Amino acid sequence: MFSFKMRGTGGKEYKLGRKYFNQQKYGVAEPLLRESAQQREKGLGAEHVDTLESKYRLAVTLHDQQKYGEAEPLFRESVQQREKVLGAEHVDTLHSKYWLAQREKVLGAEHVDTLHSKYWLAVTLHDQQKYGEAEPLLRELVQQREKGLGAEHVDTLWSKYRLVVTLHRQQKYGEAEPLLRESVQQREKVLGAEHVDTLHSKYWLAVTLHDQQKYGEAEPLFRESVQQREKVLGAEHVDTLHSKYWLAVTLHDQQKYGEAEPLLRESVQQREKVLGAEHVGTLHSKYWLALTLHEQQKYGEAEPLLRESVQQREKGLGAEHVDTLWSKYRLVVTLHRQQKYGEAEPLLRESVQQREKVLGGHHKDTLASKELLQKVVLAKVPPAPTNALAETVFSRLSDFFTDSSQTQTAYTDSEIQQVSILLSQVNLQWSKVPRIYMVLRIIGCLDLLDAFIDLGLSDYWLPFTERSLPPRLRPGKRSQFVAAQNLVMTKSMDLEKGKRGQHCYFQQDEPLPLEMKGILGSGGFGQVDRVLSTISFREYALKRVSRSAVFSGRTEEDNRRRAECVKQFIAEIGALKRLKHHHVVEFVGSYTDAKYIGLVMSPVADMDLSAYLADADTARYRELRTFFGCLAQALAFLHEQSIRHKDIKPSNILVHGGNVLFTDFGLAFDFTDKEGSTTVSMVNGMTPRYCAPEVADCEPRNTLSDIWSLGVVFLEMTAVLKGRTVAYMYEFLKAHGSGQAYVRTNPTGTDALIAELKETGSPTDNAALKWVQDMVTLQQQLRPTAASLIASITSAGQEGDRKVTFCGICCASPDDFLSGFDELEIADSR
Repeated sequence: MFSFKMRGTGGKEYKLGRKYFNQQKYGVAEPLLRESAQQREKGLGAEHVDTLESKYRLAVTLHDQQKYGEAEPLFRESVQQREKVLGAEHVDTLHSKYWLAQREKVLGAEHVDTLHSKYWLAVTLHDQQKYGEAEPLLRELVQQREKGLGAEHVDTLWSKYRLVVTLHRQQKYGEAEPLLRESVQQREKVLGAEHVDTLHSKYWLAVTLHDQQKYGEAEPLFRESVQQREKVLGAEHVDTLHSKYWLAVTLHDQQKYGEAEPLLRESVQQREKVLGAEHVGTLHSKYWLALTLHEQQKYGEAEPLLRESVQQREKGLGAEHVDTLWSKYRLVVTLHRQQKYGEAEPLLRESVQQREKVLGGHHKDTLASKELLQKVVLAKVPPAPTNALAETVFSRLSDFFTDSSQTQTAYTDSEIQQVSILLSQVNLQWSKVPRIYMVLRIIGCLDLLDAFIDLGLSDYWLPFTERSLPPRLRPGKRSQFVAAQNLVMTKSMDLEKGKRGQHCYFQQDEPLPLEMKGILGSGGFGQVDRVLSTISFREYALKRVSRSAVFSGRTEEDNRRRAECVKQFIAEIGALKRLKHHHVVEFVGSYTDAKYIGLVMSPVADMDLSAYLADADTARYRELRTFFGCLAQALAFLHEQSIRHKDIKPSNILVHGGNVLFTDFGLAFDFTDKEGSTTVSMVNGMTPRYCAPEVADCEPRNTLSDIWSLGVVFLEMTAVLKGRTVAYMYEFLKAHGSGQAYVRTNPTGTDALIAELKETGSPTDNAALKWVQDMVTLQQQLRPTAASLIASITSAGQEGDRKVTFCGICCASPDDFLSGFDELEIADSR
């Protein structure tokens, strides 16, 4: 199959490289294969068959080390050269075209080598986080391998397992669960109950059940996983430790704190020994042990653990990492419960400041810190009694509640607002949770209101399930609470529920649960305001689009079409509300009233990228570099959801607390009548400076048009990193090439600008210029995908002696520890 001719030049290195490759010693094989490729290219020529073999094997070695950014161009070069020298259907060319399906043409769709190529294509797509593309390939592969090899063949079982993993990555737990159950049964039958692959399937079935909150089903599976892994792998194997940890977490989630505690103590000791005291897994075990002790009111034991957790997470993750902030908040709650108000207050003030910076002033966690700070301050200096006022307030509040002999009717938003106003006269914190106050009063548990507030729970969390209610509410009262909460679930409650909420319709006389705080910007069809929710007390950006300006028509037929447009627009908003990514603006809710269609979004950012670049100095360069990878990750996410941005530019990229977020995406579709004479561009529209050539020329466009636009943004970012300004960049274009100020109309000037930037500033930033060159290629099909761009960016940050990070810690690795995929990097020779 392969050309193994040893012709002296580079042959020795190739042979040694293949030997180490077959032993999976890829780090040793890589430099040998590089040397072999260089020597053969120099001695035999770039297109000699042996040179091509060395390059191909080097690419495979890089791929198996997950260096996808380096492997991809070598594979492409291998395909081109082998096609030229050997022919498109030569067997060696087909090896280079693992993912191009040429084997299917020559060997047949169900040939074992064709299926092998499809499997590796799916694995490669999965490793590049292209789960939507990998899934149908794996589904097809499972069917074909079942047909050709049998349902219980080991390769079929591996294909099923990989399909399950891909579904789990997309949080399709309902689809993954039955496949995992089948995987467990078949692997037990074929491989044995204690085979390592069977244990992996059992473990991930338990994780999938846990992620669906099926704790009762997950628990026995985790117990079995611990026993079998201890027996097969050993008590201190990393996989055994994972099983023990998740068993303890599952017990905690069922409020079985007495059982969880000893397991977590053991988990801490073993992980410290095996992984190290500062490993992220060890820190998670310590944190959950502290929580378990806290829930059992063992505050004296929980406190030192939480102090240690804060110190170690600050050191390992950074002072502003979300996990560090959670440890600090839990420490403060523990101090508060012990009435150590003097120690709690400075930590709480620090917690408020850091959460405001990282999460935003009106994030639920920030609000919880603020409310607890207020309680601590009030506890230190009790307010003066106001008995007369309190009596008046509580007398008026009684008017809103019936006695036990009457049936309580559902409340309106107006009535709930009146209750809130009354409560504000006696207790400011209570006034912010009028619905919880009302439900607890109805079921006779008003004494627990402060416990809800201490946990950071607000009206925003409604509706509760019996399981999600605080532990202090007795089982009998839980069912009463769930039933009574329906009385306060008004229309306004849906507005901030994101993907769980419905599009709201408000009549002309119905008030919005939003308080206007000022205009952030305006456009052709409406404006963006800063607003404060009167339910969650969070701050949002509200974009209002005028219905009359966009959707009205001159004739009855026009109006009919526009009515359909409104429905389509609302359906599109519903799809966007389901998106969740830390570099994409969150669509919190939407509504229609007599005048507007409103979009409620979060966060209210500090500035956009254009303002950031204008104000950037050398102190910001390190942060600015991380934006490359984070923006590529966000765009890959949008494309994975089949959403094109359509108008990428710096003013549509927000910067908030050091985080970058795409905004104004996905709603740029056009509404055109049958004659094509009327086109309305909704919300967004293309911007000439940043749009791709095919967009400007009204030609077919796809996700690669977004890549072009992001490439122009990347060029602006790189110019700033090189010590230039954005204004300098466009003045340079005017003075070179065609003299046009746009990248798409001045390719010669753009090449000259890139060449000039390469010679100035830090050489380490030249990697970004290479990405830009690929992204602003005139031929649409030659531009990289967002996923391949991510691979190039992350690998660039690992080259050379000096580590330069072009990606934030949030996106540097595809997996977070708690996502439960740390075992999926197992050696896979299939």
